[in-house]
Amino acid sequence: MIESATMTDQSDIWLFRLSVATVASVLVSIAAAQILLTITLIAWAWLRPRRIQWPGYTLPLAVFMATTILALAVSPDPSSGIGAIKKFLLFPMGLLAATFITSEDRIRKTLTAVVAVAAVAGVVAIVQFGMQYLVYRSTGDLTDDPTILARATGFMGHWMTFSGLEMLVWCGALPLTLSLRPLRRLLPFVGLIGVALLISFTRSVWLGSAAGVAIAALYLPLRTLLRLLVPLVGVGIVASGLIWHRLSMSFLLGGFRLEMLDVGLRMIRDHPLFGVGPKRVYAEFPAYYLGNNLQNFYYGHLHNNFIQIGAERGLLCLAAFVWLLAQLALDLRRRARSPNPTVKWLAVGGLSVLGGFVVAGLFEYNFGDSEVLMLFLFLVSMSYGLAQLESDPVAAASGPIA
Repeated sequence: MIESATMTDQSDIWLFRLSVATVASVLVSIAAAQILLTITLIAWAWLRPRRIQWPGYTLPLAVFMATTILALAVSPDPSSGIGAIKKFLLFPMGLLAATFITSEDRIRKTLTAVVAVAAVAGVVAIVQFGMQYLVYRSTGDLTDDPTILARATGFMGHWMTFSGLEMLVWCGALPLTLSLRPLRRLLPFVGLIGVALLISFTRSVWLGSAAGVAIAALYLPLRTLLRLLVPLVGVGIVASGLIWHRLSMSFLLGGFRLEMLDVGLRMIRDHPLFGVGPKRVYAEFPAYYLGNNLQNFYYGHLHNNFIQIGAERGLLCLAAFVWLLAQLALDLRRRARSPNPTVKWLAVGGLSVLGGFVVAGLFEYNFGDSEVLMLFLFLVSMSYGLAQLESDPVAAASGPIA
């Protein structure tokens, strides 16, 4: 019996380590992350060291999946939408966090790994920006501008993915590192991530980051909040020239999101229940677009989570998506009132992540970005694994040290 219990503990520890490796690798390589996720799920199914901890949003997520399948079934071209079903394979990221992040020690180790990798990615992006800025100063060509068309990407293939990932880590880590003494050593690394967010020059991520800070500010003491805002304002002042350049160029080049909104709403009007079909916005867009400059912008998606899901999968699926987000918010808000500091600040971090994701998703289809989706599900699901801390903090904190 003792030997069996020891083997179970070892299996649990290794699955925790694999889970952390999976989420950390998301910040470096989607291929590596998906390979590690597959290995972790296979090992979990084989070893089964503990029962699955089902997050509170499991039911709305199941409804979201079911309505996506229905939308695909009635789509005029189901084969083109198989990718939407393949995304389901990423949803177990939330189960890994809820099942294996079960103690304060594991929170510290998980956060340390994720923040460290995000900080390294941030440093890479800062170097990329500096080198590209020198190129732009010598050419003056818009295609070389590191605030517009040649932005830093870190380890990712696109600046939207890079900045979206950095935003989620920053929002999730900030309340914890400011409030829990053992994690304050990570503050310099979180600061680096903040600088990387700034030089990403991605407006949707700026707004999402601001929303995350605003949510955390509802829980942080005034002194702690000032300790955060003073350096942020200082960095903003130093970079104000580049920030203004980014904003002025945005006005000069013109926007397209209002046109995307118009097209999406008319798609929903014509196909309210099941949409035009998963992954079919690109094919249908020209028929709905009233302008004459299709060649000047990307319309593979509608740059808004809610409009995109409603247009391609219908209002039933959109309702399930909103239900999922609302359930997450309710669960995290309840845990943010916990007397246990770790439970509280982990939940506040989750709320900050959720707020950043939702606000950024008003201007970008970040739910469709595999890396961002994987990291988002993991970070907002971590507090579900600490349910036992609320009833027995001593036992949970002294769980197996990984």
